[in-house]
Amino acid sequence: MKKRMAIVLSAVLACSIGMTAVAAPSPTIQQETVQDVTVSTALPAAAGAPQISAIVGAASTTAVLSGTTFRNTVGQTVDPSGVRIVTTPSDLASTQVSAVEIAQAMTSRTMDIYNFTGLSSLALTDKDGSLNVLNQVYVSLQDEEGNVIAHNGSISTALEIEDILGENRLEEGETIQAMYQRADGRWVVIPVVIRNGVVAIALPAFSAPVKVVFLLTKGASYEDVQVTVKSPMT
Repeated sequence: MKKRMAIVLSAVLACSIGMTAVAAPSPTIQQETVQDVTVSTALPAAAGAPQISAIVGAASTTAVLSGTTFRNTVGQTVDPSGVRIVTTPSDLASTQVSAVEIAQAMTSRTMDIYNFTGLSSLALTDKDGSLNVLNQVYVSLQDEEGNVIAHNGSISTALEIEDILGENRLEEGETIQAMYQRADGRWVVIPVVIRNGVVAIALPAFSAPVKVVFLLTKGASYEDVQVTVKSPMT
């Protein structure tokens, strides 16, 4: 399990190479017609308990872009080996709110959805033209005492694909896209690599806990997802 996670994490981190800590993602997601908005009914009514999903210094469970630094709330540099990636499963109601916000941004003439994947084109709707939300988690960085940690580069972590899909299954011509919400409320599509039953994501700089939403979309079958893509122009 740890070996396959390490392989996929290295692949998704390659998607982040070339992104600088101060670079803003490019608003290149084109407007799509959203036929419907669906949210997995398998999501719980209450948010789950926070879980330490990875230790930043452990190569088998996370990967860090070279040059990334970690700081506590008073600006002191923190050793990566003391930083934990904490994920908290979202509840159904909060996920439904995010789904509405994303759908509004997809059809708005004034709200941008930023593309931080490096891919020149991608879809956010499924084969039926629906915004299909599979899952949502909150991701934060914390030290050993549970204090919030900020980072200024790119970090990657992995989750089991079964935990993301729930009762859903990927069919031919379907894949998973991931988005996170910035502090200013705007949504960013982030790099995803799916392989060997693992979903790996790369997250740009953040401080406070961020929402990460997973979508079922049309696209390459997950066995065929490319692991090296050109970094986005900013």
